[in-house]
Amino acid sequence: MTIIAQTQVLWLATATDDEIQAGRVIGWQTEHVQPVPLVAWTDETGLLSRVGTPVNPVVWLGDTRGEVVESAQRESRQPALR
Repeated sequence: MTIIAQTQVLWLATATDDEIQAGRVIGWQTEHVQPVPLVAWTDETGLLSRVGTPVNPVVWLGDTRGEVVESAQRESRQPALR
């Protein structure tokens, strides 16, 4: 697996049927046709819960965790946060 590091701060959020997940993009996997973000998923306190890629193809990107969570909540109409 080839990974290109994400050097600038970039946060990503994605929504499932019942929750919103957010984390910091730490790199990009490049063996796919289109690079896939590798994310350090955190909870609302900043505690690392896992490292992986988004399951849902719809994502929100931004400069802060709060910004991406707010965008995901607004666009998906989901109040839950993980």
